[in-house]
Amino acid sequence: MRFLTGILTVALAGVAASIIFSQDGSTKARTRKRFSKDSSRLKSDVEKTINEGIYNVLDVVSELLSEYAKKSQSSLKQAKKRKKYITL
Repeated sequence: MRFLTGILTVALAGVAASIIFSQDGSTKARTRKRFSKDSSRLKSDVEKTINEGIYNVLDVVSELLSEYAKKSQSSLKQAKKRKKYITL
């Protein structure tokens, strides 16, 4: 009888341990899954922010270049009107 009780006790302890560890494993899996979602969301947010920054910089540079082109065109027109050329 003691032998049978010992076997049942060990079997119940094994079942309890498997339940405890399986829940812990699923908790870890959920945590990893949540972390994976959070990290992918963070990655996409960072990519979006960087892309927006790059486009803003490109817009500013293109505006500056267009202003410079307009100023240089007007300078050339003024120089042609004045006809002041350098001769050596």
